[in-house]
Amino acid sequence: MIVPLIPLAFGALITVSTVDRVPTLDTRPTCAGAAQEISVTRTVEGCQQSEQQARAELDSQWANFPSADRQICVATTKIGGFPSYVQVLTCLELARDARTMKLD
Repeated sequence: MIVPLIPLAFGALITVSTVDRVPTLDTRPTCAGAAQEISVTRTVEGCQQSEQQARAELDSQWANFPSADRQICVATTKIGGFPSYVQVLTCLELARDARTMKLD
């Protein structure tokens, strides 16, 4: 009877570990659109650099954000547009900061 539970437990472990990593997002369409819409001074390369910096920041802080916030922020960045690490990071930071605000 224990044998059938081993694959189930192992599968659950794999599922948890994939949720605990920063997702891979294709930010090329995001940066192509940003370069066209924002201004002439904003370049695709500059946008990609900002996205990679945000990705690095997420890599270093990912485990510090609650799982529910991570799931919501990743899902939100994919709604109605192109995904962005900058948006995910901003969403997570806003959620964190909102929890720590003191209401006067």
